Amino acid sequence: MLGVLAIEAAFMAAVVAGVLVGAHTHEKRSMIVGILCVIFGSIMYASPLTIMGKVIRTKSVEYMPFFLSLVNFLNGLCWTGYALIKFDIYITIPNALGTMFGLIQLILYFYYYKSTPKKGKNVELPTVLTKNTVTSGNVSVTVEK
Repeated sequence: MLGVLAIEAAFMAAVVAGVLVGAHTHEKRSMIVGILCVIFGSIMYASPLTIMGKVIRTKSVEYMPFFLSLVNFLNGLCWTGYALIKFDIYITIPNALGTMFGLIQLILYFYYYKSTPKKGKNVELPTVLTKNTVTSGNVSVTVEK
């Protein structure tokens, strides 16, 4: 886990250094960082699409958590609204895609929800049978905590 964090920190340092050295105007720096944000933001929002394929194949939403899909949609919607107010294309693109992907996930969830097999909520308590507990065909069960 620390290795992944180190790779992310190194990547961020390389982007900062590359932009500061390679781009000398504010507009060029904003464009480079903005394009990177569009790419990685879109990838972040598109990552649950792999699960959507499994949902369609199995006709079950067992592996697609509802609240993750809901929050994905709401987050994309809020950021898209903010980006449209600020007229920032670099925030609008990935978050509008996130809103669409989140909406597709919610539609898929509601479409396949009823066909998902429900897991029983039966709890089987541990039982201990002691000596001389069977009398006249009845069984006495002692439950220990």
